[in-house]
Amino acid sequence: MTNKITVQGKLEKLLDIHQWLESIALQDDLPTSSLYAMKLCCEESFMNIVMHSYDSKNTSMNEVDQIIFLQMDRFPNNLQLLIEDNGPLFNPLEKKETDQPKDLMDAQIGGLGISLMKTFCNNIRYEPKNSGNRLIFQFSI
Repeated sequence: MTNKITVQGKLEKLLDIHQWLESIALQDDLPTSSLYAMKLCCEESFMNIVMHSYDSKNTSMNEVDQIIFLQMDRFPNNLQLLIEDNGPLFNPLEKKETDQPKDLMDAQIGGLGISLMKTFCNNIRYEPKNSGNRLIFQFSI
């Protein structure tokens, strides 16, 4: 089964994505752990797109074109989540991962999103588009 949603690249639209994921989880009777993992990966990806790709300082892109498309496909043993944006090409999987802090005094805000996404999904891959980026996550169910 396939479910799709398209939202504007604005922070307040994250709630729409969470509600969309919750409706899929309810419809497909997914475990809470799967829903949590999907929400985490969606939120990290969405926030990075909005704060970096669609930031007015980084792009001259028209606000109407700042959209994010999400698609969830269910297969017998897994779920596949696709997230697409129209921002500048950027492969987050090539970004150097932030070192884990030794203690709270060394900890800094941010920089752990990619590590978290890799931890909470079974597989993640990046594909460049003609006008943007595509991330594809796989989750076991």
